Amino acid sequence: MNDVSRPKCPICESDRIKFVGRPQVSKETSSYIRQDFRIAMCRSCIFYFVHPEIDLTQEEWGKLYGQGYFLENPAWWDRKRAEHRQKRLAWLEQFAVGRISRFLDIGCGEGYVLADARARGWEVNGLDIHDSRKDCAKTDGISFFEGNIFEAAFPDNHFDAVYLDSVLEHLTDPVNHLKEINRILRDGGTLYVGIPNENCLFNDFRKIAFTMLGKGNISARIKPFKSPFHVVGFTERSIKKVLNENNFEVARFSIFAGEYEWLKPKLFTRAFIINFCALPVHLAAIPLKKRVYMDAIARKIVSPSRPGGHVG
Repeated sequence: MNDVSRPKCPICESDRIKFVGRPQVSKETSSYIRQDFRIAMCRSCIFYFVHPEIDLTQEEWGKLYGQGYFLENPAWWDRKRAEHRQKRLAWLEQFAVGRISRFLDIGCGEGYVLADARARGWEVNGLDIHDSRKDCAKTDGISFFEGNIFEAAFPDNHFDAVYLDSVLEHLTDPVNHLKEINRILRDGGTLYVGIPNENCLFNDFRKIAFTMLGKGNISARIKPFKSPFHVVGFTERSIKKVLNENNFEVARFSIFAGEYEWLKPKLFTRAFIINFCALPVHLAAIPLKKRVYMDAIARKIVSPSRPGGHVG
C-alpha cells in the first residue's frame, strides 16, 4: 500500500479496489485522526481495509482497548457464550490430527477460554496486549504473555491448537499474523477463527439507513474509529482465501448469530430499540446465509518433509 492513489489488497494483492465510504469517528478517537481515511473493498476477494494505513500509536490503541471495553452481559448470554466456548474447544479436538496438549488463546481478553481449556487438562497459554483476565484465568497451569504474538517469540511447531476469536478484524496486518500462527502450530494442529461477516444483511440495512439519513458517504462496513474498532473486514471468500494461502485447510465453516442482539441491552435503551428494529433483518438473513458472524476450524497442512510433525 505504498502507492497512496492506488492501494493493493493486503490479502490477495489485487489492485481492483473500490472505495465504499468514509469511516465513522467517535469522540474517543477524533483527536487521533491525522489522515483522510477511507474504507476500501477488494473486488477480487471481497476484503475490507482502511486506506491509508492507520497510524495510531501503541499508546493510543491501549487507550481504546482499556477500561470499559468489555461490557457486562446478561446472565443468560454468559451461559450461552459458555456453551459456545465448549463447542469450539471440542471442534479443535475433533479436527486435529492427534491429541491436543499445548493450547494458545491469542487476544484472550477476560480469559474464560483459558479457564475452560485448562479444565480439559491442557497446558494453556494466553496472549493479549493488555491483561484483562478474570481471577478464573490466573491460576496454576495458565501462562500469560502481555504483548503481541511476534514479541512472544514462541518456538516452531509448538502448539497443538490456537484460538483466535474476534481478533483478526482488529489487526492491520492479518496475513503476517496468520503466517506466525502457522509457524508456531504443529502439522495437523487446529486453529479456531471467529470474525464478523462484513457481507451480512445487517450491514446492507445500515447502508440504507445511512443514505436515508443523508449520511450516504459513511461506510457501513468496518468501524476502525468507533467501538469495537474493527480495522479490517472479512467475508466468506476472503477468510477462506487467506487461510488457504497460508497453509491452512478449512475443516469446518459456519455463518451464524444476530437474532439475539435485541435481548442483550436493557429494555427501552437506544441499543435495545435499534436492535429490536433490526430483528426482521436478522431473521431474513438466516435463509440467505448472511448472518453477522462467521467461524472456521482450520487445520495446518502437514508438510511432506515432516509427515508426522509434533503430536501431543
